[in-house]
Amino acid sequence: MVSTAGVTVLSLQWALWALAQAPADREYQGPEGVPNKSSPAKPGKPNTDVSVDDVFGTGPAKPASPPAEKPAEPAKPAAKPSAGGADLSMDDVFGAGADTGSSEAPAKGSEPAGTTTARDLEIDDVFGGGSAQPAGASTGPTTTVTTPTPAPAGKQADAPAGKQRLQSPSEQILNKTGGKLHTRFRIISSLHYDVDRAEPRKISRNENRVEFYFAYTPNKHVQVVGEIDPVLMGTNQSRELDDLASQVYIQRFHLESRAAYVALTDIAPGLDIKVGRQIVVWGTADKFNPTNNINADDLEDRPLFTEPIANQMAVIDYSPLRDRDKLYFQGVYIPLFFPALLPPSAAAGLKDPYAETPFANDRELAKITYLQEDYLPKNPKLVPRVFGHVEMPENKFSNGQFAFKMGSRLGEVDISASYYYGRHDIPLPVEAKTTQVHALNDPTDPPDGYYFRSDVRLIYPKMQVIGLDFATQVPFLGNMGLWGEAALIIPEAKQFHIDLPPLPGGGVDVTPNDDMANPEAFIAGPAIKKQPFIKATAGFDYTFGKHVYVQAQYLRGMINEFGAGHIGNYILGGTDLIFFGRKLVFRAFGMVDLPNNNPKGKGPSGVIAPALLFAPPWGYVNFELGSFALLGGDKTYFGQRATGSSIVYFKVIGSF
Repeated sequence: MVSTAGVTVLSLQWALWALAQAPADREYQGPEGVPNKSSPAKPGKPNTDVSVDDVFGTGPAKPASPPAEKPAEPAKPAAKPSAGGADLSMDDVFGAGADTGSSEAPAKGSEPAGTTTARDLEIDDVFGGGSAQPAGASTGPTTTVTTPTPAPAGKQADAPAGKQRLQSPSEQILNKTGGKLHTRFRIISSLHYDVDRAEPRKISRNENRVEFYFAYTPNKHVQVVGEIDPVLMGTNQSRELDDLASQVYIQRFHLESRAAYVALTDIAPGLDIKVGRQIVVWGTADKFNPTNNINADDLEDRPLFTEPIANQMAVIDYSPLRDRDKLYFQGVYIPLFFPALLPPSAAAGLKDPYAETPFANDRELAKITYLQEDYLPKNPKLVPRVFGHVEMPENKFSNGQFAFKMGSRLGEVDISASYYYGRHDIPLPVEAKTTQVHALNDPTDPPDGYYFRSDVRLIYPKMQVIGLDFATQVPFLGNMGLWGEAALIIPEAKQFHIDLPPLPGGGVDVTPNDDMANPEAFIAGPAIKKQPFIKATAGFDYTFGKHVYVQAQYLRGMINEFGAGHIGNYILGGTDLIFFGRKLVFRAFGMVDLPNNNPKGKGPSGVIAPALLFAPPWGYVNFELGSFALLGGDKTYFGQRATGSSIVYFKVIGSF
């Protein structure tokens, strides 16, 4: 009777930015933000000066690995090395003019007037050069997360010969503190506009964020890390006259923090401890990581797909060998449960009486399908007004979560095994109580148009997760990147109970084809079976030369899907076309669900997500323009109401 599409509401968010190899714009930058990493078996994406990854995120989710021997020393805020080579200045591309005030030789790319060169411009001069890279060498998902250090604070344009490049404020602070205090400051403004599947079309989101980050490393044993992000939402939420007297509605403001912890390194040989608010990321795949369950997901802003939410925890890293890559262990304890941050479409999906419900057996599914597709359209007065009520776990030690991981490097393969005990961070419905609030034979209509009210109770089910992951390069296939991870999930079994309208005769006959009049007062059955189920991701990436990157992944199970009988299959793929040393990137990613994911005859559905990422040659400012287009009917995975609207979005980022 009542919709439970809250279960599937996040489908778009999860799919979409998986599409992204396009990274999140507020990646975690701080040293020690996740456990220190060893060098990967599979090299990372080319990362030149202010690369697009520096500005818009680090791309694929990456696994935690052994701790560093000491807190990462802050790197000098200079240009990052890159497999793709240094970025080109404007002079490199168009040639430098003569400098009449200098006796120095003409800059590279410039020739005396009237001189004919043997070569004018090569393709690398225009589209970004650098060291040659073998075709096929992976520049996609890395096997590890390097100790995150703040991205260079907006590289300045190349300075003329003989002139010293000015230092950014972050560089000045770093130098004045002898390399002990590393800082980063960024301003991010983004705007979303609904272009389809929304009435009316409108600006649906305007976020303005200021990021302040620091990491203080007084010695090799201690590091203090913190970040605070004031966020102003630019859309006015006032609806009543009284709202106009409150800044809460006119200018919605809140604070976020992605780090507030203390790290103690080498308190015993090979033993590190971090305590406080932090982020730990596990897994080797790009964005879809079934083994990564420690931090809840931020699903509220689609372009930031699965950005982790920091939480209070204690992390212990131990490596018994001198070469920490060979064998390492990690233990994590999280005393407080933190739920996923859901998108605005979550409530709309829950209230949709025609959305998919989470029954696991065909018998209950047949009953609810008849109710939704036949009975309710003929009896619209029986459609209830739905209210969702979430039961949060109590803040007790008995509700704490813990996880363990063991990893190693075998030749050129990074591999790890993990265990997690905790909860699924997306709420699932287990009960819907229906109450009549207005008489059906009353000649006057109800004030809100509803004759019935349905109160849905949602919980966060417990689960155990046993995980395996690996990542490597395949030399005989041109160093193609290859990764995979799988999670065996053992859930807590839960029933789903839906009250039907209390009509005369005892309820509603939801089995009309059995030639018997047997009205039922409720539909009840398993929503989550005790049966274990598997989620998995496998993928590869390949780089053609220095300007074309391609990636493909197979997914079994979206982030929101939970329980045997609810797991779908998906294919995603995309490409980056890279120009001017990653100063300009054309990106296109797409995702499709296989037809058997949807009701029979409804066909497949999917998402297309193109984007243009641009970093001007002057530094400090970066732009992204993109869109998410949803394809499919209203009964399909990506076409249902719960996925939200199709959007175009724009971001501008200033850093120093």
